[in-house]
Amino acid sequence: MKNFNLRHFIILLTLTLFFGTLCPLQAAQRSYKIEKIGEGVYAALAISGGVATSNAFIVDLGHYLVIGGAHLTKKAINDLIVAAADITPKPVKAFVLAHHHKGFSFVDFDFPPGKDIIMTLQTRQAMKQEIRKFEGQINYFLEGLTLEGPERSLVLTNVGPAHSKGDLIAYVPQTKTLFTSDLIYVDSAGFLGDGPLRDWVLVLEGISALDANKIIPGYGPVSEWGEINTFKNYLKDFLTEILRHIEKGDNLYETLQTFSLPQHENIPGFKTFKAGNIERAYKQLSDPEN
Repeated sequence: MKNFNLRHFIILLTLTLFFGTLCPLQAAQRSYKIEKIGEGVYAALAISGGVATSNAFIVDLGHYLVIGGAHLTKKAINDLIVAAADITPKPVKAFVLAHHHKGFSFVDFDFPPGKDIIMTLQTRQAMKQEIRKFEGQINYFLEGLTLEGPERSLVLTNVGPAHSKGDLIAYVPQTKTLFTSDLIYVDSAGFLGDGPLRDWVLVLEGISALDANKIIPGYGPVSEWGEINTFKNYLKDFLTEILRHIEKGDNLYETLQTFSLPQHENIPGFKTFKAGNIERAYKQLSDPEN
């Protein structure tokens, strides 16, 4: 009986060590739920309660992969790499940084060496003001950039200041998939960022004219085209209510106390972000230069 138990213990230990060394990457990925959009195109959806606070994407251009997102901690970047390795053995060549909020130097810097890092000119300027520096090759553009592979393309467009000082969108024409990052939230009120809010509304008007079947938002599930209008209407209503308080002569404290938007107050995250979003919108919209 003792030999029997010992033999089974050794077998169990061997299997544990074998599978533990065989599958360390799969076990390490806790940040994203991967959803296939079409051939070679994947949404990496942030898991609630995990380290990722924003969605990302993975695109197989043919010989290599491109990964994109924002608010990327070192753990989130590593988990995206692990998720990509789960999809295909093809190497990750480049990371697309959708935007960056100045003062957040603990995110968006920990990309692995030897990879291209792609962003808008405005995002690059914001990153230069941080105390940290990049390890990889930096590529930035003013208007647009297309990465064309043998199987599909990734079209990057600088939509100008909106949620941040330099937002980009990423589009895969072969699957008509659009990654908006935090320009769009689905089933979430979200953080109103640090860009010009009026311009954000105009950008959403422009995006709504694009030919896309699937939207990967900054947060929330992969969605249909109508979600752009849903979020745009929420943002317009929010800003209109702020302007009503300003025109009435309410100061910030009075606005915080009496602000009401009953048609949108059931959106997840509305109460969480309410005070910060009101303060940000009030200060910007009450400034004559804005």
